Amino acid sequence: MKRFIHAIFVALLAICGQQAHAATPQNPKADDKAVVTAGNARFTVLTPRMIRMEWSADGKFEDRKTLTFVNRNLDVPKFKVSKKGDRTTVTTDFLTLRYDNDGKMFSDRNLEVRIRNGKKTTLWKPGMEDDGNLLGTCRTLDGADGYDMHSGPLEQGLLSRSGWALVDDSKNHILAPDDSHWKEWVAMRPDGARQDYYLFAYGNDYKQALADYQKVAGKAPLPPKYTFGYWWSRYWQYSDNEFKDLVDKIKSMDIPIDVLIVDMDWHDTFGLKSRNSARDEYGQRIGWTGYTWQKELFPNPSNFLRWVKKENLKTALNLHPASGIQPYEASYKDFVKDYEWSDTTKSVPFHIDEAKWADSYFNTVLGPMEKEGVDFWWLDWQQWKESKFTPGLSNTFWLNHVFFNHAKEKADNERPFIYHRWGGLGSHRYPLGFSGDTFITWETLRFLPYFTATASNVNYGYWGHDIGGHMFKKKPGVTDPELYLRWLQYGVFTPIFKTHSTKDRNIVRYFWAFPEYMFEMRDALKLRYSLAPYIYNAARENYDTGVAMTRPLYYEYPSLEEAYSHPEQFFFGSDIIAAPVGNPVDSISGLAKRKIWFPEGRWYDYASGEMIEGPSEREFEYTLAENPFYVKGGAIVPMNPDKVNSLQAPCDTLVLTFIPGGGGSLRHYEDDGISNDYDKSYAITNVIKNVVANGIKVTVEARKGTYHNAPAVRNYEMRFPATLPPDKVLVDGKEYSYSRFPENGNWTYDGYSLQPVVYTEGLPVNKDVTVELIYNEGNGESADLYGKKGIFNRCKDLTILFKEEQGMHGEGMKMLPEGYLKVSQCPNFILEDPANISAYLKEFNNNMEKLFEVTDNMDIISDCFKARLREQLKKH
Repeated sequence: MKRFIHAIFVALLAICGQQAHAATPQNPKADDKAVVTAGNARFTVLTPRMIRMEWSADGKFEDRKTLTFVNRNLDVPKFKVSKKGDRTTVTTDFLTLRYDNDGKMFSDRNLEVRIRNGKKTTLWKPGMEDDGNLLGTCRTLDGADGYDMHSGPLEQGLLSRSGWALVDDSKNHILAPDDSHWKEWVAMRPDGARQDYYLFAYGNDYKQALADYQKVAGKAPLPPKYTFGYWWSRYWQYSDNEFKDLVDKIKSMDIPIDVLIVDMDWHDTFGLKSRNSARDEYGQRIGWTGYTWQKELFPNPSNFLRWVKKENLKTALNLHPASGIQPYEASYKDFVKDYEWSDTTKSVPFHIDEAKWADSYFNTVLGPMEKEGVDFWWLDWQQWKESKFTPGLSNTFWLNHVFFNHAKEKADNERPFIYHRWGGLGSHRYPLGFSGDTFITWETLRFLPYFTATASNVNYGYWGHDIGGHMFKKKPGVTDPELYLRWLQYGVFTPIFKTHSTKDRNIVRYFWAFPEYMFEMRDALKLRYSLAPYIYNAARENYDTGVAMTRPLYYEYPSLEEAYSHPEQFFFGSDIIAAPVGNPVDSISGLAKRKIWFPEGRWYDYASGEMIEGPSEREFEYTLAENPFYVKGGAIVPMNPDKVNSLQAPCDTLVLTFIPGGGGSLRHYEDDGISNDYDKSYAITNVIKNVVANGIKVTVEARKGTYHNAPAVRNYEMRFPATLPPDKVLVDGKEYSYSRFPENGNWTYDGYSLQPVVYTEGLPVNKDVTVELIYNEGNGESADLYGKKGIFNRCKDLTILFKEEQGMHGEGMKMLPEGYLKVSQCPNFILEDPANISAYLKEFNNNMEKLFEVTDNMDIISDCFKARLREQLKKH
């Protein structure tokens, strides 16, 4: 009976958790109790810190959705209203609004809001400049070559150091309800003078501002899991067989991939040659817009798309829809018949803001291709910003809205998404974003971390960039493999990982074209797939909280100036600080410098294995093989095993990496990765790590909740970086044996990363799992292990160079110096005999002190190599 009651209790917990994540409703009419009217003005208290302020000449107010704000029916916060004469005062726990009804529009003479943030009071009046705004994002980075970090092309955001941010929604279009399958369509605001302001008075409580924004503007939907994998894209005249060869090569190199993009040459471009080519009646180069397959390249599109599915890939086609539907398109007759176009000899103008046009477009032009196997569309809109039919309407925003909602309709319970550009506030409801055509420069690479993180200030959390850059700034150019590698390494920590470039034979994106960098490039993609569970957790967090996976440091440390002055660093999820290398390596040392600020706490350098104490600012140097990121001490990072090369195939193993630095916990989220049921069908697994007197104890709690095809049994691979070999390993009380070549049911010790790794047998997920690392002395954590991972791994490359150096001087047969070998081979000694790790590390430390006395006196290696040895093997 007790067991039955416990099962019911667990089920109720899961249901409660699922209900807590229910999608934001979209009821645009506020509760009447939240509304205060004063003449031609109306004030709606949405939260204690957010207030809507309307004024209209005719005294009529707007209760329909706008393109940005779709829900105003929130729980009514506590507030007081007082009226004396013409003055109306509204007071919440955080702000006081005073309005003097003089019959005129809002101005600094009749309206003010005093905002209380702790002991500080800030005044806002209409017309004030928000000099402290932390900015948001922009429509495109076309032509970007880096920007001034604080005065670039970015629009105003929702967060500000001024203590307030204002959204002027006065001219924004309406989403008017209708009886069509769309349920609503764009409409103009009523005529007459109107003001519609939203004041966000959140001080530096940035996370709360974003949480409340999604209450009124809607949530950012959770994309399918596969979108966080690798996307191959290149503007190139590929045929179907060339794509097949390309995918075969990618997979033969053990490079993971999930998405194959087909750029515009999938359709007939009529020999599109240059910007001076002939133009159509819409001012576009003929062939820029197209909907008819190029049969010379794709003789049988259905078979090509069937092959893509067989390869377990998703595919998208590029669209430039500005030229409407031309008579030479294969779908023209079907379109004009469905649309009832009278003159069947002329093109039909692009008119996506007419419901009938949109219906015919999807019914006859795109729908048939979707049925053949096109998974999603890359909407590459680069033309006029506003509609030619609906004054002031952003074409970009409306394309986002219509295509996303069409994807919702066509999907068989699959999550809709599109790939397009930012269209203004509210665009977060239509992920994913394409940032545009950037220049291939180090300056652009250094700018992108700031750009991507700052976009989270408007909850636009899914930017995808052209990794590697789109085009050369000066022609002819030559692909710099080092820059490409560093861009790939940065791509690991971007929301969408897509390599791309323009049609230029000198721009190379094939990894195998750079033999000296090829494996480091592959390692970047492998790391991305390893981190996929962590990334997916962060995506769910975005859905639940409005905080994007890539976010500025000041979300966590809003009162620290350093959090604002290091824009090339950012949080990637809640436990990782990423700081991509944006400079080339020094030719002598082979190292690139990177200055990093660390907040309070302990931060584990995943590349070097060093533990950094914060707050501090440090300068590090990294090799080409090192992709630095820093994990919060004690964090538990959910990962995939190294074998995972697709995010669409189920994985039977969950890797848990327990970062040193104390105890910690993890709330691990899972769902089926593809369906729209994630509001109610998902599972949570809580993991707890405790450091006790004689070791480390891990508890993986029984999974709560479930989803379609959720595994009943799972293997765990548990990694403990910078931790001594245990004397005993217990899994649910059963002792596991040590093995140099482990299988499930054993544990091993990795001498290079200095970590015990436990491989469990298949264990039921509906029961708790306990793993214990037991030590006869101490608890396994040792400061002597920190930083050695980096030296051990650097020695792999240095050993090769060392042998080449000797060979260049005719000493290729000579053994490397014993002192060097004892340093470089230390991890292999540990691999074979982990029980004696203390002795090996003591000998390693002694040999390190004497190493350079030996190498500096060697005549058969160059001074340059001696300097590289010194620089790369010195302690951080």
